[in-house]
Amino acid sequence: MPNKPIKFQYDSEKAKQAVLWLLHKNNGSMDKLQLVKLFFFADREHLAKYGRPIIGGTYYAMRFGPVCSELLDCLDSTATINTSLPFTLLDKQVAEKQEHQIPDEDWLSESDLEVLEDIYKNYGHIDKFKLSDMTHDLKAYKKNMPPVNSRKLIPYEDFFEDLENSAKKMVEIIQDEQEAWADFL
Repeated sequence: MPNKPIKFQYDSEKAKQAVLWLLHKNNGSMDKLQLVKLFFFADREHLAKYGRPIIGGTYYAMRFGPVCSELLDCLDSTATINTSLPFTLLDKQVAEKQEHQIPDEDWLSESDLEVLEDIYKNYGHIDKFKLSDMTHDLKAYKKNMPPVNSRKLIPYEDFFEDLENSAKKMVEIIQDEQEAWADFL
């Protein structure tokens, strides 16, 4: 019997603090496209190393690459309505509402912070369109490439497509764990 698809709920509070963490690291603001690409890389790396993403949610392949739908909705909502979120979207730039706002790191685990730091160090300086191109080169995107002006779901199982075999073993561990927990939910 095939395993059920891997799913992770979006953690809105953790996402809020992780966004704030990256903004703080980047002098208070960041391009929206760059930010959502960094989260794809962070969730992918954290999933492969620790068996869960940092923010979770539903990822879609879109024109400029993979994106967490709930995160994108959250960022876009700050441009149209006054939210209680500590950041806002203006002219495609996500920015802290208050200068030098400190994220509440109690919401982020040591492994979350380790991976966010690693992703920022390795990708934070890269142009948003180059990041987009990098995600287009991944099998997870190629396998789920959407039709023009559309989107297509990227299963979490596909996050592992370009990774080493040792990371691919994590898929089985996650599936077994989620199947075991399904009996209790």
